[in-house]
Amino acid sequence: MKTVAALLFAAAVAPLHAQQPDAAAMVRSIRLSATLQQMDLTGSVEKDGGPKMGLNLFVRQGNMQFQLGDKERFHIRMGDEKAELLNVIDDKGTTRPFPSSKLSQPIAGTDVSYEDLTLRFLYWPNAKFEGEEKVNGEQCYKVRLNNPGGDGAYGVVYVWVHKKYGAFWQIRAHDRKGVPLKEFQVNAVMKLPDDKGYTIKEMRVNALQGERVKSITYLRFEKPAAAGPKGRGR
Repeated sequence: MKTVAALLFAAAVAPLHAQQPDAAAMVRSIRLSATLQQMDLTGSVEKDGGPKMGLNLFVRQGNMQFQLGDKERFHIRMGDEKAELLNVIDDKGTTRPFPSSKLSQPIAGTDVSYEDLTLRFLYWPNAKFEGEEKVNGEQCYKVRLNNPGGDGAYGVVYVWVHKKYGAFWQIRAHDRKGVPLKEFQVNAVMKLPDDKGYTIKEMRVNALQGERVKSITYLRFEKPAAAGPKGRGR
């Protein structure tokens, strides 16, 4: 859900001005674009044509909060070197650390996991440039990221970075044996208020079984409203 972070999750996009393809700089630019945004998004998450669950996303310069219907709220603290996922446990905004053992679990029966919310793989070091490819009709740079640790479900993640927007256009996550597990595809983007960039309008999340798509989850957002200085996401 930027990327989700982004996911999720929720990843806002900004122009990329590098003259030479630099994988680390491209990935850093995606992270930075999210930490600088201030916006409120309302949307929904839907799996395989089933019932829609309401989704709210609040972003305030380095802080992102997701609310899934009336069930769960998560707070993400985004920095330049890491993103921290926290549970929001009451209406006062009290948080507690999210257990790493639950990172790979699905959220509300969808194909989006808690790990996907933070797009934490964008913080893995030693990004590697792997060339250029056309994805969904758009020219992209391809970047490879390897998991430096043993936590989470993903071992290798490929990120296709849109050459014009400088944001991720597609992500494919593999396990530690190289088996593809999940694919994130940006289907549409929309302008932020006051021409402050772009953000995701619709993203498709494919749960994979080998090369076959076994289920699909859609994340859709409505036109964003400008965030006030004292919005909910603070």
